[in-house]
Amino acid sequence: MKQPLSWNWNTGDCMCAQSRSTGGPPLAQTNGLFSALAVNALNALVGSVEQSGGVFFTPQLGTVHAVAGAAAPGPSIEKVAAGILAGGATATQVLLVDGANPVFTTPPSWKVRDAFERVPFIASFSSFLDETSVLADLILPDHSFLESWIDVLPEAGATMAVASVAPPVMRPLHQTRAMPDVLLDVGRRLRRPLELPWQTYDEMLGATFASLPPATPDGDAWAEAQERGGWWGPLPGHRVASQGAARDVGTVSGRDAFAFAAPQFDGDPQHYPFHFLPYPSMTFFDGSLAHLPWLQEMPDPLTSAMWSSWIELNPSTAEGLGVQQGDVVEIASTQGAVRAGVVISPGIAPDVVAMPVGQGHQMFTRYASGRGDNPIALLAPVTEAATGALAWAATRVRIARVGGPDGKLILFAGGMREHAHEELSRG
Repeated sequence: MKQPLSWNWNTGDCMCAQSRSTGGPPLAQTNGLFSALAVNALNALVGSVEQSGGVFFTPQLGTVHAVAGAAAPGPSIEKVAAGILAGGATATQVLLVDGANPVFTTPPSWKVRDAFERVPFIASFSSFLDETSVLADLILPDHSFLESWIDVLPEAGATMAVASVAPPVMRPLHQTRAMPDVLLDVGRRLRRPLELPWQTYDEMLGATFASLPPATPDGDAWAEAQERGGWWGPLPGHRVASQGAARDVGTVSGRDAFAFAAPQFDGDPQHYPFHFLPYPSMTFFDGSLAHLPWLQEMPDPLTSAMWSSWIELNPSTAEGLGVQQGDVVEIASTQGAVRAGVVISPGIAPDVVAMPVGQGHQMFTRYASGRGDNPIALLAPVTEAATGALAWAATRVRIARVGGPDGKLILFAGGMREHAHEELSRG
């Protein structure tokens, strides 16, 4: 099965086993949380948790001081859309959208567009018109990442807490303004002003970092973070997990250990015999970078496709369907259908159909609009029961050849094999 970039294997140094971490499609099933807990439990069983060569759970600045009764995570976009459509006395009156395009990146069955159209006032901080920002009543373009303060909290990969920070590397070229500065300013202008102690976002960052332990007894954590590009170190009150504590990985928030349940898929296997695997594009990610022409013309590293969408099939699957490289096929789920050219790939399992996410925008500059198809349109509204996350690998599809090459599949390379050229050179 094709694995996206988030799939990760870590080699352990235990004599009896190797440590493993999981991500990507295994967590995008209806039993994804069980799979994650099972992997953690196996690591605990072989003693590879918080050990050299094993699995480390990076301490998080935002959660290390969490206690019972702390604020729960916000609702999913599915629940937000459902709440708006339900209306009532608590219906959403103002919606702020920043760094997201949920109209494009969510299944149509969630009716996010319909919900947003009912909100009386929407403000977007997007610098480009896309499927979501076009619905906004007010657009306040944010700085580009090179013009902004950037702060990041890595989720994994370190044995200690890490907070990265970087200042702008250039002045704004246009009349843009940082989103956090806009919100701070609006907070001061409300009829009941928010009594926030900061005037600007960099001032807020400085105060946050200054509260962290400095690297030296007389040091200043904010000054050190700017000099080093971030802060890292042990957190007050944080204790590295012991093997005894590691045994608790089979529980979540005090609940009983999870029992195995087979993953569920949308679509009758008799009518939809293939598993559908949409995966983040290596160039466009979730589609948020599709407006950049230099990325559109960059050949995909594995298929060499560019400026287009494609559907990946195993060679044996393609042969059974009578499909050749470049032929146009239609893949359909219970939710809809898309068409694209075929790229034959031996890296795809015979019962899997893969398609990159990123193309298929209806509106996102002249470079991305109307180009290719969006595979998210095929996804069924199936979620992981315990977390509510979209089970984006739980949709089944069928395939049908609809015609020969139509010219929309653009490949930088001429073929997937060099056999013909080798024969000519030997002749």
